[in-house]
Amino acid sequence: MTISTDTHIIETDSKWRIHVIQFVLLIATLCAAQWSTLTNMVEIWYHTTTYNHGFIVVPVSVYLVWRRRGELASAIPSNAYSSLLPLLLCSIFGLIGELSGVNLARHIGFVGALMCLIPLSFGWPVTRRFIFPVLFLSFMIPVGDFLIAPLQILTADVSVWMIQMTGVPVYREGLMIELSSGLWEVAEACAGVRFLIANIFVATVFAYLSYDKAWKWVLFAILAVAIPIGANCIRAYGIMMLAHATDNALAVGVDHLVYGWVFFSLVMLIMLWVGTKFADRQLEDPVYIEADNNKNHSQGGLGIAIAGSLMIAGAPAFAAISKPVPTAMPSALIKPMIPENWQIIPWDGDAPDRWIPRFDGADRAEIERLSNGTETLDMVVTYYTHQRDGSEALHYSNRFDDDTIWVRAGVGNTILKTGETGLPGVARRDNLTYFQQTSNSSGTIFSSRLVTSWVWVGGSLTADPLTAKLAGMKARLSGGQAGAAVVAFSVQYDDPAEEERARKTIETFLADMKPIAPVLEAAGNN
Repeated sequence: MTISTDTHIIETDSKWRIHVIQFVLLIATLCAAQWSTLTNMVEIWYHTTTYNHGFIVVPVSVYLVWRRRGELASAIPSNAYSSLLPLLLCSIFGLIGELSGVNLARHIGFVGALMCLIPLSFGWPVTRRFIFPVLFLSFMIPVGDFLIAPLQILTADVSVWMIQMTGVPVYREGLMIELSSGLWEVAEACAGVRFLIANIFVATVFAYLSYDKAWKWVLFAILAVAIPIGANCIRAYGIMMLAHATDNALAVGVDHLVYGWVFFSLVMLIMLWVGTKFADRQLEDPVYIEADNNKNHSQGGLGIAIAGSLMIAGAPAFAAISKPVPTAMPSALIKPMIPENWQIIPWDGDAPDRWIPRFDGADRAEIERLSNGTETLDMVVTYYTHQRDGSEALHYSNRFDDDTIWVRAGVGNTILKTGETGLPGVARRDNLTYFQQTSNSSGTIFSSRLVTSWVWVGGSLTADPLTAKLAGMKARLSGGQAGAAVVAFSVQYDDPAEEERARKTIETFLADMKPIAPVLEAAGNN
């Protein structure tokens, strides 16, 4: 029989029909068993513009296979039973993410399992033919937020340096940059993560269609990362200088975004144009020359679908069985922790610099201003009867800055003397900035805030996210403490040189406190 590219051969050939049925059944099982993980990914794609590309990953992958559909007529499908092991490992990895509350692990487990279903249903020879479209599915995983903070700092560092090299006077306070013509903030949207991920997405497809040599892939991958990061720094500098030169007539408001995306689009087009000069072929699919050694067509029938379904459904079933039992809602959080020589003092609710952290998923949240007569600090405690999607002590939406009044200027760790509180000596540190522009000669008035925080989960207090996640997973597996909390202390100061004084104030308060963990454990039993 003469091999034809007519898709009718593929549609009617029984050797493919049973494998397609297996694949459809396994995909349906995966989506049903891990529905919460799938919907969580889709919500992130929809609500976070950085990951909007997640919606087109599968269509692009299918299209790349469809472009080479003629090869399917000559390919011989089979069932790769060896892929059951990585499928099981992906399911276990997703289970770890479910138990520990790490969404990234859940997403990796889901997408990894999806990839494993391809060799399980069609065999390794077929998978090797289309290995790029299979691996391309990894772009479904919404990952990259961890780059926002360091890229904000890098953008601020480089743009301020470039402004100084231009000879324009500039003052920087954290992520706030002040020129004589106005005040600028290097916000999260200015970090360039959106363009970086979009650039990598496009560059990956371009490299697949253009290059055969490994060194060209590596070089283009490096450029796909370095160019958007450098371009974002230049964009930030250019926008500030354009506004400064035109007395804020250009590059502000909507223009700020328009100029930014026009600039990014131009940079991407230039990068692709340069890439074509070194292309091994003109945007065509690579030629697959490896012989198909799998001449024996195997059909596992429904047995493969059943075996794969057991691998897929086992982990979610176990997670459902080990669902935590919520603790009671506490009647009070902060008052039982206040030392005898500290008192709650009124907080001006109309103060322009009022600090209100964002912990929208908490079951209960309290904030109080405390004083011992000479020193003042603010204390925040949020409580979770049990951790679940959207209500987690370490959820990505939890913020000490509101990005409206208080803006994050830096984040890291700090060392504190914690007395008998039971808190580790290492605390998470958030530096916040508040600014108010005036019409007189004083210009912009800046104020700062030091925030130190810890997480209580699984009966343990820690500032390390990984330790907290592992403690939560251990508690869930052992039936331990289901409640979780965030404990934070903050001091406001007006001079950057006073940060050490703010840290000493927090240490003074901690020296007067008693152990915190027993209070939190008792709160859940009220």
